Amino acid sequence: TMLIVVVILSLAALTYYVVQKSQPPVPDIPTVSVWKTLCDNYRRVPRAKFYDTRIRPLIEQRGAVNVWNSGQWTIMVTEPSLVTQVFRHDEIFVKGGSIRRIPHSAAARLFGVNIIDSHGPLWKHFTDIIKPSIQRKFDLGRIRQQSAQLAQQLLRAQHQVDGPALGTSSGIRVENLVLRWTLIIFLDCFLDLDSDRFPLQIDALQRNFERKKKGITTPLFSAIYNIFPNLERMHWLFPNGSKGMRIADEFERILLDLAHESQAFASEEIKARRDDNKLIHRLIHARHEGHISEYHFRSNLKQVFMAGVENTDLVLGSALWELARNPQLQERARHEVVTSLPLDYSETDLDHCLPLLTSIIYETLRLYPPLVSMVNRYTSQPVCLGSDHPIPAGTWVAWHAYGTHTDPGVWGPDARDFNPDRWGADINAINEMFRYQQVKGRYIPFTSHARRCLGSRFAITNLKVALCEILRALEWEKAPGYEASLITVRVFFFRFPLESFRYTNHRIQGAVMGVTNCKLLFRERRLVEREDLQGGDTVRKLYCQTC
Repeated sequence: TMLIVVVILSLAALTYYVVQKSQPPVPDIPTVSVWKTLCDNYRRVPRAKFYDTRIRPLIEQRGAVNVWNSGQWTIMVTEPSLVTQVFRHDEIFVKGGSIRRIPHSAAARLFGVNIIDSHGPLWKHFTDIIKPSIQRKFDLGRIRQQSAQLAQQLLRAQHQVDGPALGTSSGIRVENLVLRWTLIIFLDCFLDLDSDRFPLQIDALQRNFERKKKGITTPLFSAIYNIFPNLERMHWLFPNGSKGMRIADEFERILLDLAHESQAFASEEIKARRDDNKLIHRLIHARHEGHISEYHFRSNLKQVFMAGVENTDLVLGSALWELARNPQLQERARHEVVTSLPLDYSETDLDHCLPLLTSIIYETLRLYPPLVSMVNRYTSQPVCLGSDHPIPAGTWVAWHAYGTHTDPGVWGPDARDFNPDRWGADINAINEMFRYQQVKGRYIPFTSHARRCLGSRFAITNLKVALCEILRALEWEKAPGYEASLITVRVFFFRFPLESFRYTNHRIQGAVMGVTNCKLLFRERRLVEREDLQGGDTVRKLYCQTC
């Protein structure tokens, strides 16, 4: 006991020395207390609550604050003009990432050097390889098929928990089924694999996700690593210190096994079916030709996987929750889908139709940005932030999407309310507002300017198809007596349940946010065709009725 006390007191004294020796890079903007940060870190305070209680009261005064992160001070910005400055001047606010900022961390081991965190010629080289595979034309028929199967899986899961007596139904948690859907879509669209052939690998990926949800270290060591990030170099010295590394290595092994399967499968049937523009084939070809190293191959495969799966998973779960909370909005969206789309809309341009559903997705991304914050830029030279805040070279700069999106000074007094109608009623006006708010730094779920997310169009299309199929097949509401919680997590960009909240790390590169443990009650809807009189002619129309 005495030894523990001595160790704690020594760490406290050393922490005090380190913090006092370091000065915030911009003294004339508010500073979030290091001690409050560490205290909330240790107390497992959720990220949304940490922002609302510690950061929001300060940052909405000046649009930026000094925060302690990974053993050094970082500047966090939310004011749109400052956000735009950071995104627009890519040569000054240079991309870095975990591999540069905390090189011995589990996050650095997981993501390495990749397209999101690289800069200059290397980033352009990665983009030339990866961009065509993400922005190509995708087969909506396949996505429709998997989304329709998701709707039926939700219904079957509901039937399994329904009681025999009327009114005894309880809801189901949707996150595992939604996650599996995103995994299947990724395997098909990017790894060129038929998910039916690889159920064991999908199961392994889901188990890996579950391990991440349980946390990778204790709150005490989370706080210690926040002050002394280099201690993670000696992770093997501490209890559970290697857990995060093992999870990262397991995740890489599963993905590489799938990449090998894709390569072997393609070699058998390349002439019959392979799409050379799919991500896995472009990465393998680039590696084979010596255009990228094995390390860069693995880093980019893992990073694109994380961005493609986890973010879509979070947004779909959050959209389902908001539609459950707003039954009238859900019915309006269902009516739009049923009356606007044919039964088979595989060849339909979804970018220019379904205005209400588009607004619902944009609003979900605003209120629940999947990547809530990111600390992956540093200043390459001294620069003035805004008009009057000089900051030195080598300063890390973070942006906070949740903060910008919920600032009443940016989005009005109802900034924290879910209101899709704020986007407008006409699809062209809605998409124009989407682009305008991005350019102005007011709406940044996909960031903006030159480093805007390459997969944003695919993600939005994916979400539209999933919601179309679920709205056609089901209606849903909140499970009786259940309220979901908004949480944010910094564990490899993964979320985990609030009731088993073990680890909210303030020092990993980015944080994800969404509704977790979403418990909903589903009922079947069925599409029927009816004959109606329209202008003296008989026409057949689709209707959706409750079973």
